[in-house]
Amino acid sequence: MSTVSDQQAAISEQPFALSSEVSIALARFISAIITAPSEQQIYSILANSLKALIPNDRASVTLHNPETHQLDIFTLHGQHGTLPMGKSLTVENTFTGRAFKLCKGQIHQLHATTTETDGQILYKDGLRSIINAPLIIHDNAIGAINSGHRSHTGFNRVSLQLLELIAQLVSANIERQRLLEDRQKAVSHYRFYATQLENLSRLAQQLSTVTSVTETLEITTRTLQVMMPSQRISYAAYCPEQDIFEITVLAGNEVMNCLSMPAQGTALQQVMNSQKPMYFSQLADSPYPEHQCLSERGMNCAWSIPVRCENRIIAVLNAAASVPDSNSHRLLDILGTLSGIIGSVLERLNAQQKLIHQVNHDSVTGLPNRVLLNRQIDRLMKNHHTQRYALLFVDLDHFKVVNDTLGHQVGDELLALVGKRMRHTIRGEDLVARVGGDEFIVLLQDDNQASRSQETAHRIIDALSHPFDIKGEILSINASIGICLSSEILYKPEDMIRAADMAMYDAKLAGRGTYRISQQQQPLVSNRKTDL
Repeated sequence: MSTVSDQQAAISEQPFALSSEVSIALARFISAIITAPSEQQIYSILANSLKALIPNDRASVTLHNPETHQLDIFTLHGQHGTLPMGKSLTVENTFTGRAFKLCKGQIHQLHATTTETDGQILYKDGLRSIINAPLIIHDNAIGAINSGHRSHTGFNRVSLQLLELIAQLVSANIERQRLLEDRQKAVSHYRFYATQLENLSRLAQQLSTVTSVTETLEITTRTLQVMMPSQRISYAAYCPEQDIFEITVLAGNEVMNCLSMPAQGTALQQVMNSQKPMYFSQLADSPYPEHQCLSERGMNCAWSIPVRCENRIIAVLNAAASVPDSNSHRLLDILGTLSGIIGSVLERLNAQQKLIHQVNHDSVTGLPNRVLLNRQIDRLMKNHHTQRYALLFVDLDHFKVVNDTLGHQVGDELLALVGKRMRHTIRGEDLVARVGGDEFIVLLQDDNQASRSQETAHRIIDALSHPFDIKGEILSINASIGICLSSEILYKPEDMIRAADMAMYDAKLAGRGTYRISQQQQPLVSNRKTDL
């Protein structure tokens, strides 16, 4: 046996002649594997052709498994014995492992004293000689073709060289097949990403003009339904104060149904902490409660996309499907870009809302300012035939003393507390605004405007009569109120405000801490000269 092994290198390089039958079989084999549509088909052709090319009693292909670092056995034909399909061989101390490591064909005779593992097993199965030829792709062995014979003289130099030639042909066509598959995958990936990037570009363009979060989510939902086969889409807004998610279903059987869910122990929390999109499969086996709910509704897999706004995760956008998508994991990169687009839009909307709020609200009290007040009065005046309303001009008594003695910072804090108390005295549909200094205006909408305005004036005066505690300073303050009821004569906001202002001046002359109703029925010019 050692003599045969020592001569292997020389054997592989010597020319050899084939019989006409083998030449024909080889030509058919070459023609078949060249047109094989897949790697699996190449192995099938090898299984059907090898015995006609090299007479043998047993043949197999062993392929290297990178995960186990062993050679998995795929039987082509012959007695399975103790090396059946589905078993594995070690690379070390085996004849097939030697061919794999050396990337060179091997021919061996088997004896009772053979020490190699596969040789011992095959000898017990009645085989007396074997040949092994490596499968090599990109200069790296991926496995070997192996053939065994019951006779010590079953294989010779020609057998080994022919098996090496067959292994080279198989290797070349497997390499060609893998290149074709890689190319097809690359083209498929390119088309997939190109399509999804086009979807994202269209989404970004549509979102560039949205004016609300609701509109943003509606457009995003339509895009998600195009990008992935999702039957249910939801938006889970995180509320840090309560550590819960407020969930709004955007598409599915529960459209616009809001739910609350504690954040702890949920997949939503995991996605929020990871700060990257995640894909979940087999929802029925998931430990997360929201996945169990989705599974009960027929969903099998889900994507979750964190939404970042102003450097923090504010929500998780979710899509669930009943059937898994082959592109599920490839979508994650795309969904990361989607998350960035949504976050940018929300930041823009927040900035716009802050700007709008600054334009329409007082910076000290947070109440509406004169701009927003005038707009509301204009709206009511346009509907004066069907809507009755009243305007209360509230002025704090002796507020200038607070500013002069305790400073403007204390004065501002007092104004903020006054505004808060006044908000609590009016209904939700009414409006209280700060129009300058220590002056506030309350706008009431009520058909019974006369009695409603007087009731509100009483409540405001009573609410403000209780002392204020500002950093240990106990302050007492009163208010004088002038009331102007809607009329056909006062047809401009400034007319009503001026009439209420003059009525408030009358309340101050009456002793402060009270109210007066304007009796004027025509546009007025105020004769108010001082802050009393």
